Amino acid sequence: MQEEKKPPIEEYDELRRRCPMLGHEVTFGYCRKVKEGLPCWKVLDCWFELFPVQDFVRVHYTEEQRERFLARPKPKILSLVELIEQARAAKSEEEQGGDSGQS
Repeated sequence: MQEEKKPPIEEYDELRRRCPMLGHEVTFGYCRKVKEGLPCWKVLDCWFELFPVQDFVRVHYTEEQRERFLARPKPKILSLVELIEQARAAKSEEEQGGDSGQS
């Protein structure tokens, strides 16, 4: 049995629409690789009116990839708190290890 030939992944890259998150027009090509080479988590919501995006995602991405990029991102406040905690920890380590060489 022959394997069905996949259409090129770039097939819809030139389509444009307004991005609700960025607030300006973007191409599908941008949305398709915005998250570490994977699509934006909102790709299904944003593009379904312009082409069969669910079929596109099913054909071009594995189940594991789909789970990764379709997962809702952390709230921004949580990400900010994590960044602040990382900066505090780095500063604390720097203060503990960096002051011993003074004259």
